[in-house]
Amino acid sequence: MSGRPLFIPARVGSALAVMATAALASCAIPGVSAHDEAPAPRPLAPVGDYVRAVNIAHADHLRVWIETDLVERWEAGPSWFMAGIRRAAFLASQPGVAGIKVADELGYNDGMDTPAKIRRFLSATAKALHAAAPRARILVDMVVPELGCTPGDQPFDSPAASCAHEALEQFPQLALPQVDSYLRLHAIDVLDLSTGLLSDGTYLAWGTTVDAAQRAAWREVAWRGWPRLVYLQARKALAHPGSYSGTQAQAGADLRTFVDIPLSSGAHAVDVWTWHQEYDGTVYQLVNPGLRPNALWAGLVRRHRAHDVLFTHMSPHSLESGLRTDLAAIATAFTDIFLPAGTG
Repeated sequence: MSGRPLFIPARVGSALAVMATAALASCAIPGVSAHDEAPAPRPLAPVGDYVRAVNIAHADHLRVWIETDLVERWEAGPSWFMAGIRRAAFLASQPGVAGIKVADELGYNDGMDTPAKIRRFLSATAKALHAAAPRARILVDMVVPELGCTPGDQPFDSPAASCAHEALEQFPQLALPQVDSYLRLHAIDVLDLSTGLLSDGTYLAWGTTVDAAQRAAWREVAWRGWPRLVYLQARKALAHPGSYSGTQAQAGADLRTFVDIPLSSGAHAVDVWTWHQEYDGTVYQLVNPGLRPNALWAGLVRRHRAHDVLFTHMSPHSLESGLRTDLAAIATAFTDIFLPAGTG
């Protein structure tokens, strides 16, 4: 059930990245025009804390991915977009950085509501980053709701067929053929994929199980040829508020569904949200307060020891204990870490 480690080419030097980004500063960005500009994003945060986090993570033998969501900046206009590109490229020039995540749940309630718009964004972002950070892999994460409807040959009046119809009505830009087209642009190197699974009770009512639905989703992905187009990873939010309230059996079931099955079905890695982050006024985390382990964390550590490739997310401004202590703990369960770029 182990994922295959990602080969990372040698990093280019900081000077080269700076020269490339400087050359881009005056370039027009395809797909972004001044009259289409949206409200301005937040200014860039000071970079020092992010550089320090990258360097400490690298010292702890974690592969680093710079995490930024460039969608808002792309919609705001070329100057905002290029500021984000330059920041991401600078951080990507640090030792130990494997790539850059450029969009969070692309096409899913983010204003990217047409396939044409998504393709323009991907093409513009790839062109800019290939110039500014030519050795960095480009990563996008996506939720594809249709995959959660147990794709395959289904009677037209089945609950699964109704589920797929509703998913397509709500998110036509995330229809499976549209995702095919995005991947064929070759603008994405790594796809973090959520299969949009529904509740256990829903699948039981359909006469199946969540594990069977997960396997069906990954069979569909393989059948569509996505593994030939991108490096595929799975993703799932497993963090909890406060102390973990699940049983050991629940932790084992979640890890089987969202880690073991994807890794045995073609995913090379699994992205597990999140180390420690406030969401809707509540702090979510993977360990219990005080860096105390729990059943879920113990399961992640076991999989790490079995050489599964596991990612998580961390901000130097949301810590359980301190930057060095938190990163050292993360390195006992994860191989890779997303660190923010401070782009808002």
